[in-house]
Amino acid sequence: MSGAAWAGLQLDIHQIDHPSFSARGVSLLLDGSAGRIRLDQFAAAGRQWRAVYLDCRRLQLDEGRIQCADARVGGVPELAGARLNLDFSTKSRSGRLTAQFADDARLTATLAAHGALDLKFSHLPVALLARVWPAAAPWHPVGALSGRASFDGRRATVSATLESAGFSDASGSHAAEALAGDVRLSAVRQGDAWRWDMRAAWTAGGVFWDPVFVPSGVSLLAEGQVSGQEVTLFSSRLDAPGVGDITAKGRLDMADRKIIEAEVSVRRADLAVAVPQFVLPVVAPAQTERWQVAGWLDLDVRWLDGELHGVEVGLDQVGFAYLGQRFRVGPLSGHLPWHRDTPAQGHLQVDGLHWQKLDFAPFLLDMSVEQGRIKVDPARLPVLDGAIIIDRLTVAKTEDGWQGAGGFFMEPVSMRALTTALDLPEMVGTLSASIPGLIVTPRRAALDGALVIALFDGYVQATGLEVIEPFGLLPRLRADVVAEHLDMAQLTETFSFGAVSGFIDLALKDLQMAAWKPVRFDASVRSTPGDYRRRISQRAVEHITALGGPSASAAIQRSFLQFFNDFGYGEIGVGCRLASGVCQMEGLEGPGADASPFTIVRGGGIPALNVIGYNRRVNWDELIARVKAAIASDAAPIIK
Repeated sequence: MSGAAWAGLQLDIHQIDHPSFSARGVSLLLDGSAGRIRLDQFAAAGRQWRAVYLDCRRLQLDEGRIQCADARVGGVPELAGARLNLDFSTKSRSGRLTAQFADDARLTATLAAHGALDLKFSHLPVALLARVWPAAAPWHPVGALSGRASFDGRRATVSATLESAGFSDASGSHAAEALAGDVRLSAVRQGDAWRWDMRAAWTAGGVFWDPVFVPSGVSLLAEGQVSGQEVTLFSSRLDAPGVGDITAKGRLDMADRKIIEAEVSVRRADLAVAVPQFVLPVVAPAQTERWQVAGWLDLDVRWLDGELHGVEVGLDQVGFAYLGQRFRVGPLSGHLPWHRDTPAQGHLQVDGLHWQKLDFAPFLLDMSVEQGRIKVDPARLPVLDGAIIIDRLTVAKTEDGWQGAGGFFMEPVSMRALTTALDLPEMVGTLSASIPGLIVTPRRAALDGALVIALFDGYVQATGLEVIEPFGLLPRLRADVVAEHLDMAQLTETFSFGAVSGFIDLALKDLQMAAWKPVRFDASVRSTPGDYRRRISQRAVEHITALGGPSASAAIQRSFLQFFNDFGYGEIGVGCRLASGVCQMEGLEGPGADASPFTIVRGGGIPALNVIGYNRRVNWDELIARVKAAIASDAAPIIK
């Protein structure tokens, strides 16, 4: 109803001041028993509203007492749709305002003459928060609040309970539902500062903050002081499932939103709960189910003069395992410190390190920690009858994140013991290796230099080796590999290939693997030049023939076959260029037309032996299956 429609009495009041609110340009218009209260400006709780009015179904004025019953309010969006009842004395400056909302929600504000304000609220919709605080509107808050709050200028108290609350953003990546909890807050004014203490408990529901889900069961005790834009936290304690208890104290600059100084401590955090819940969803979301973590962690963090000043990490019986790779570490315990201004010394006692069936004996890692870098002292990691030696190892923070770099070598290890532990065909001899440079990041591991392995009386060298996403769903490997002077007698005995004496060289260029299966390479195997005994058994002929495709054959002088179990040879050579699942074969002559035959074994001595291949394009999976079948079979070779 417009002001012109009110034909009765009008009373103007210039202003009303109260410790809890102020009103300017107050007008009371009467028309029979009904009326309107109009305010040009109204201020409370640090906010202002203009052109506010109350349309009262019943309005009474009696010796400075204003009574407005069953009113509707305009100009205050927070109270839109509410029905109000006002009883206020301009003489004593005291009174009561009651707001009735839908679904039995109710708010009662009582003003005392000395300035005290008392608020009682029951089932108050949290959605009203979006009207009071516009930044909350996109989060679509729901739920209800019940409780009481009071303020008298020197003391303030809040006691509230939250029920069936929740929120969500437009994308759904940040949401909560079925939230419940309570909070108790009291504050006392001391000069220009407010001394406060708080108790809060989150008792039901959960919050999803992509990619982390946080369940209920969190409680907080805290006390501190607010002075201007500075908040001082004298003490606080947070209890939550899996994180033990967290204590903190410090000072914060709210204007600049920074920590001036602070200390935070975490005691007995259960990593079996905390890591899968808070860490793995962030660092390895696709691998969360593959990791198992156990043990406890202590953590101390300190800020000074607005900067992170120190971190102390304590580990107790910590262990973790990656199920897909049968990789386990732990238990391990130790102390890892970091100080901004000075280097610190840390240590890590590793009582368990396992890969496949390979078990390391306990070892100790000593390290120095300084700004942005961890340097591990040289160490010996015993394994089987040898050891892996850490010559140098540094983990540093770079522009692209954390990066590890180091050099390693392996003391000779029995191949028989190693292959048994790794479920590989049993090999003879010893293994030693040298890795002068290795670089590791969270998504990549690469050699800086060459990996050299002594094996089968020769050596294998890998260069350009890198693994992308080693723990991802599709790990990828690239490398160039060269092997020289490998003893074929040891090699063929290891893989039940038959018997071949002599030595071979191997070149594997542009090797590319996905999910640990080869998808591309250019391979060449040649007998090593030199003067040495060269013999090949009938069974080895069968297996080599399988490499030449279904039309391959072994040619030999038939009349002498019954007198020989093995044969001499002059040269062995075979190549495969793998692409798109097809192996382009070649022999001693090198590349050739698809229809042209190629020589895999060139005879030497008596009887003369040649193995000829006729199919230069062979399906890779079929080739591997054929070789496996030939090795598994004890059938006699097909001799032509």
